[in-house]
Amino acid sequence: MFLVYSAILLVLVTGYLLYPVWVKNQRYLMTGNEAALDEEQTNLKIEKQSLLTSLSELDLDYAQGRFSDHDFRQLKTGYEQRLIKVLAKLETIEQKIHEPKSPTNPFPSSRLSGSQWAISTLLALLIVSGTAGVYKLVYGKFERAQQSANEDGVPQGTPPVNPLEMVARLEKRLKENPNDLQGQMMAGRSYMTLQRWTDAEKAWRKAVELDERNEVAQFNLADVLIRTATPGNKAVYEEALDHVEKALINVPREPVVLWTKGLALLHLGRTQETDQAWTAALQNLPLGSEDAEFIKKALQDLRAGKAPSE
Repeated sequence: MFLVYSAILLVLVTGYLLYPVWVKNQRYLMTGNEAALDEEQTNLKIEKQSLLTSLSELDLDYAQGRFSDHDFRQLKTGYEQRLIKVLAKLETIEQKIHEPKSPTNPFPSSRLSGSQWAISTLLALLIVSGTAGVYKLVYGKFERAQQSANEDGVPQGTPPVNPLEMVARLEKRLKENPNDLQGQMMAGRSYMTLQRWTDAEKAWRKAVELDERNEVAQFNLADVLIRTATPGNKAVYEEALDHVEKALINVPREPVVLWTKGLALLHLGRTQETDQAWTAALQNLPLGSEDAEFIKKALQDLRAGKAPSE
């Protein structure tokens, strides 16, 4: 069946690529809103980091006996499923960002040269083979995710996790003991995953109240404040910056915290300090990594007088 779809795709793509041969003009196509894509990419990167941190902390909490086997499996599966979706969205955005730019001439010649014929044919073949590769990649990711879930004790065929049900149990637990620091932190992460930002802010504020020196609580409260702040509301960004600074006391070289500090400073118009924070974040990332390249581009935009995407 996949080969049939590939053949159909080959015909459609070839027809599209050779369409200018039969028409006099090819209309110029505008690319998408790159700024919006960059902003979504940044938010997804932050969410990816938050989910990875949540998974790591969940393993630690489970090892310390804070969760039953059932709750641990459900929570871990929920985080992993969300992480897979985030990674898939990031991959899609990467493809959109790196799409070739449209020609500057809005009405290019409709005739194709000999080399263009060869390139068009080659592109058609590459797209089919690329489709096969993407199919294997996506299916492979799904298989690996399933295998990981099975290794963690979640049997195949387990019904989808109901995050609302899990949160309801957690809320009941916190109602009985609102001073449960780990419970408040787990609630904060869960609310962020569900994008219940008001509840997330309340949970992280309670966590900070219970342990002001907890860098995870301080950072996530700052993250929520920045995500939900009204543009121009400097009081909120000042508060977010204060929480980030407190988080940095314990983790002064953590790239994601330094990046978030830069965001708060940027909204406050303190671009020189933004540059310093992002430069520090870049210095603590592996050279050439995806995150390093992302921050490097943001610094280039900042220094060029552009507004870096958030």
